[in-house]
Amino acid sequence: MHPRHSHVSPSLPSTSLRAIVLACAMLGAAPAWADAETANTAGDAATQAGASIDQVTVVGSRARNRTVFDSSVPIDRFGAREVSNALATGEVGAALQALSPSINFPRIESSGASDSVRGIQLRGLAPDQVLVLINGKRRHTSAVLDTESSFAGTVPVDINAIPPGAIDHIEILRDGAGAQYGSDAVAGVINIVLKKARTGGSAAVSYGANHTHFDPTDQTLTDGQTVIVNADYGVPLGEAGYFRFGAEARRRSPTERAGPSDAGWTSYNATPADLALDGKVLFKSGDSRQRNHYLFYNAQLTLASGLDLYSFATLNERKSDGSAYFRYPGDPSNVLALYPNGYRPVTNGDKRDLGVVAGVRGTAADWNWDASVRHGSDRFDYGVNQSVNASLGATSPTRFHLAGFDFRQDALNLDATRNLDIGLPAALNVAVGAEWMRESYQSSAGDAASYAAGTFTDAQAIAPPGAQAGPGLRPSDTYDGSRHIRSVYADVESDLTPRLLVGAAARYSRYSDFGSASTGKLSSRYKVTDAFLVRGSLSNSFRAPALVQTGFRFATLNFNADGTALQTSALLPASDALARSFGAQALKPEKSTNVSLGLAWKPASATSLTVDAYVIRIRDRITRSSDLQSDAVTAYLAGVGRSDIQSVAYLANLLDTRTKGLDVVLNHDLAYANGKLNLNAALNLNTTTLDKVRLSSDALNAIDPSLTLLTQTSLFRIKHASPKSKLILGADWQTAGWGVQARATRFGELKDFSYDSEAPLIDGIPAQRFGAVWSLDLEGQLKLSKQLTVSVGGNNILDRYPQRVRQTNNATYGGALPYNFINPIGVNGAYFYAKLNYTF
Repeated sequence: MHPRHSHVSPSLPSTSLRAIVLACAMLGAAPAWADAETANTAGDAATQAGASIDQVTVVGSRARNRTVFDSSVPIDRFGAREVSNALATGEVGAALQALSPSINFPRIESSGASDSVRGIQLRGLAPDQVLVLINGKRRHTSAVLDTESSFAGTVPVDINAIPPGAIDHIEILRDGAGAQYGSDAVAGVINIVLKKARTGGSAAVSYGANHTHFDPTDQTLTDGQTVIVNADYGVPLGEAGYFRFGAEARRRSPTERAGPSDAGWTSYNATPADLALDGKVLFKSGDSRQRNHYLFYNAQLTLASGLDLYSFATLNERKSDGSAYFRYPGDPSNVLALYPNGYRPVTNGDKRDLGVVAGVRGTAADWNWDASVRHGSDRFDYGVNQSVNASLGATSPTRFHLAGFDFRQDALNLDATRNLDIGLPAALNVAVGAEWMRESYQSSAGDAASYAAGTFTDAQAIAPPGAQAGPGLRPSDTYDGSRHIRSVYADVESDLTPRLLVGAAARYSRYSDFGSASTGKLSSRYKVTDAFLVRGSLSNSFRAPALVQTGFRFATLNFNADGTALQTSALLPASDALARSFGAQALKPEKSTNVSLGLAWKPASATSLTVDAYVIRIRDRITRSSDLQSDAVTAYLAGVGRSDIQSVAYLANLLDTRTKGLDVVLNHDLAYANGKLNLNAALNLNTTTLDKVRLSSDALNAIDPSLTLLTQTSLFRIKHASPKSKLILGADWQTAGWGVQARATRFGELKDFSYDSEAPLIDGIPAQRFGAVWSLDLEGQLKLSKQLTVSVGGNNILDRYPQRVRQTNNATYGGALPYNFINPIGVNGAYFYAKLNYTF
């Protein structure tokens, strides 16, 4: 018997509340379990639990002794064992989704470059509205614009470019922090801290694969085979310094979750050869093939003068294959002499990501200062094979270089902190700083055949020019631009009374291309008792348009508005003359306001509960317009000499949104069965509404007054594409010889528009509700010796899938795409693995 897929859980209130009640009952019963152990063992567990709960955090406050519990803003801290357990597949993004209910990492398929670079979401916001730090220093973003996910038009940090084996622990600040850290910190901040042990090392090898029963084809599949090998080592530098370095390699085979298709009728000609392919698996859905190599180091040397020299760096080189839609034999996009049975282009991503930081810390006149220089670069070369430029006929190449994208960020930072005694119960902590940053972005053209319009275009009238799954970027469409950013900030914090903590921060930034922006933040924490406190913050943040957003352009093949055919869509920068003729205007910075109110309670040294509510308003939110396509657009494009494309899209400040939510985190540690047991439960409730939408312009009305810049389906996905709730229940039991971790995650209901015109109407359009789904992860460790540990485990071991897309009226492109990609649980089913770890 195979596990039942597409399980729909009961509605959020009943299921989530039952789970929280169960977690509380477990915690309530904990003292009874602990009574079975010796008093000394229980005391040791409580001490370690208290230490875990009261860990000092780097983010959220520049005071050097601020703990997670004592902070005025909500912070999560995940230690080395938690992170290692969540890294079963070797993806940092997937680990963050497993650890935090506020983070989702949706998988994308059949989407070109998005198969290679994926972003994370914090509190349901866009991937570029969360700031990522490494050792407290800003991380650069990707060179690739997300063009086809639920948040098309965003430029995220490539979180998977950070070496997984380099991570010591992770801190997540769940609050707006633009005044403290600058642009992008709208939803919050993720700080990844690298390993820095002075001595010893570790080496590990793991092997895993997806093993699943796939209902659409009634097959049991084993694919996605993944091999991970990593090692790191520490060398002492002087009496207190260290040089930690390491390397990692990860190879992942692709997964295939497409179903058999009867979409031959969608081919332009629907020839007998096209229709003869009905019932076969022609399309691709699932993870791409990837090869990753990582290097890192983290170093510090203390000089005799008391100065600390430090530096750290990460390097990721990645090769990945993406997937494009199948081209039928009789379609004009095919050349029968080359592909008599049709073909599916395979996109290729070749990526190199480098981050280097070097600096010096010291003290002078009661000030602790830190001066640093930072370089980040991300290079992405994009190509395709198993393709053709149909306009060149049988002489066309089948492999093309489509484009290159290169983003670089260089910065100088100076930060200083000190304590001032101004007569308050505690000293006033003062932090000031300045930053100078230069960003540059270049795009380079594809090879000539990738964008050429050959003679077959004239002869057949409909043979499309350019490489399929492209076309390539033309030399006239390349971009080369740069900008400078100067920022200064001040941050103060103090206990005004023994129970009242108050903080304030302000930042001024000036961009050479967008002008200036000022942000501020007020935060406060009041201790009702030593074990119970209330906290809140009010802040405004901004997110300047990324340089990539101002210069990126590309063309992709995707569905038209009603999902019945494929079309070439050009995504243009707002400055492009063609985009301007459709109403594009210069991009403006996004501005946001964040209000949060919460409480933290520690009824015992081993138990903590936090509850935080928040409201985030974003004005002038940048998003990708809908594909502007109609008969009038086709005529207009032909009139201006752009018959190679069928639709136009561009980035614009089109939305004002409001996101409301609630975070609940419950932790308890205890002694149990000759070991230590940690129980935790975490819940996020989140919803986004639209305050204002800008749908048209005079220029667009002049071309086709029936078109709108955002269709109702685009707006629907912005509001509903993220789960309204996410619940994580976890347990971690460790003894001298054994260890077991279990984690159950419930992804709440979400909605998406449907290509089935007979689907029920939601918000006025055909749409489908996708029920909640549970995922269970389990890992066991056997400690063979003090140095050697073997682990066996699985993610989603019950083999759950999202609810299937409606099968009627071509909602799945003839059955080819049976599952919706937006559900964070993914479409790969169960994943099982084994790992051997050696420390020395």
